[in-house]
Order: sequence, then structure tokens, then C-alpha cells
Amino acid sequence: MKNPYLIDEPTAISFSGGRTSGYMLWKCLEAHDGKLPDEAKVTFANTGKEMPQTLDFVQACSDNWGVDIVWLEYDGRSVKKGTEDSKRVLYDYRFKKVTHATASRNGEPFAQLIKDMGCLPNGVHRACSGHLKIRTMQRYLYSLGWEKNYQCFVGLRGDEQRRAAKLHGKTNDQQEVWCPLFVDKVTKEDVGAFWNAQSFDLDLPNNVGVTDWGNCDLCFLKGRSKRASIIRERPELADWWSEQEKAANDQFDRASPSYAQMKVIATDQPSLFDFSDDESISCFCGD
Repeated sequence: MKNPYLIDEPTAISFSGGRTSGYMLWKCLEAHDGKLPDEAKVTFANTGKEMPQTLDFVQACSDNWGVDIVWLEYDGRSVKKGTEDSKRVLYDYRFKKVTHATASRNGEPFAQLIKDMGCLPNGVHRACSGHLKIRTMQRYLYSLGWEKNYQCFVGLRGDEQRRAAKLHGKTNDQQEVWCPLFVDKVTKEDVGAFWNAQSFDLDLPNNVGVTDWGNCDLCFLKGRSKRASIIRERPELADWWSEQEKAANDQFDRASPSYAQMKVIATDQPSLFDFSDDESISCFCGD
């Protein structure tokens, strides 16, 4: 069987900033004797709501492995010229390249997207992962001339079969999704063993192979029990989310208490916040 990590065509390696996608990046480097081919680009899209440990981990992978990781952020939109008065207004969306030092850390890209949309994203309309992650990466690749027929490596493991089967081998917007860890039947135990043997790691708790604190700190797709647990340890993290809900007069998750309510419940009345059977919803962001 062909090594699933070998790259012989224009390929975007999507690095979420988690342990699994970090392991995928290492396997790609290993398959190419430590240096990726020129037709490979590693991208990390920052929403501004990642934990600082995630940003440090992305930089550590770059420094320790000698690999160039392109840091990107959503940078707003403007009305496309000629459509201002049409029935369907079109937009030009912007991205910007940042670094570990200049990356947003107070939710600025996410807040800008909410302002541009005029509403909050939710479990059905996931414009946050769509614009802040997927399309921001695509727009960067388009700027390089990668307008069609390129490959995208996504870090879904062999033990994430349902999620991986929905994406692996599928083509969307001229981009073919490839999940090498799925093909290689890698499990969360494999990923955990790899990082236990490394000289550095993501400095966030590992909950049986899942990083609850990963990606956006209090993402509304995380189970309510996970959000409550995080708020109990870091109640101030709820403030940004509650500010967005207050400004929009709406909620990210209408089936849950508001973030302001969750902060009160989780810190003052934790016994009222028991969602032991609550599950997180999968998202593109991955681990």
C-alpha cells in the first residue's frame, strides 16, 4: 500500500493546533525525510479564541521540526464592486498572515465575523468554522494560484470512522479531502503514545485522547458539561462569549443557558449544571 502521508501534488496540510493534527504533520515530515516537498503548505487558521497553549504548541512544532507553518486570520469583508445596488449583494472576503507574536488573542477575527454577518453562528449555521477556518485557508491558497484540483490533508483518525468517512476522498470547491490517519488506522492511543515520547507537548489536559480545552475555548459545539468544567476553572473565559450574546440579543446555543448564566451556575451552583450524558458536536476544527 502506498504510504498515505506521501505528497506528490499540491497539498494543503490543515493543522488545527491539536495533538492529532500535530501527529499527522510529523508523519508527513517523516514520509519525506524531515522536509516537506515544495508543493505542500501547512496552514493554521487562528480564530482569536484559541487557548494560548495552542498557539505556543503550533510554534513549538514549527521550531522543533523545522517546518514552515503559515498562520492565517479572517480579516473582514467588503461589498464587491458593482453589486452594491443589486438584489444580491456579493462580498470580497479578506485574510491576513500573522505570526505567533502578532496573532489575535482576544477573539478579534471571530468578533469581526459576527459583526459582518449581523448574527451569531450556531449548531446549524456554522459560519465560524466555515469562514474563520476552512474558507480563510482556501482564500490563502487561491492567492497562491491554487484555484482547483488540490489536495487537503485533514487530521481525522482511524477511530473517528463516522466523521472521516463523510470527508475522506470527497471533493468540495475543487479541493479533495484526504485523511491519512484514517487510512493508516491511527487511534487516539497511538497519538497519545507519540506525544508521551516527545520532548514537548500541547500544555492542555488530555481527556482520554481528547483535548477539551482545544480549539475555541468555550465553543458552543462542545458539550455543556465540558463548557461548565472549563468555566469552573477559568470563569473569565465566559465573558467574551456572553458579551457577543448580549450585543446580538441572542445565544450561540439556544438549547443551553446563556454564557452569562453558565458562568453563574458553574461557579456558584455547580450542582445545577449536571449534563453527564451531554456530548460535543463534531466540527471541522478537529483535534
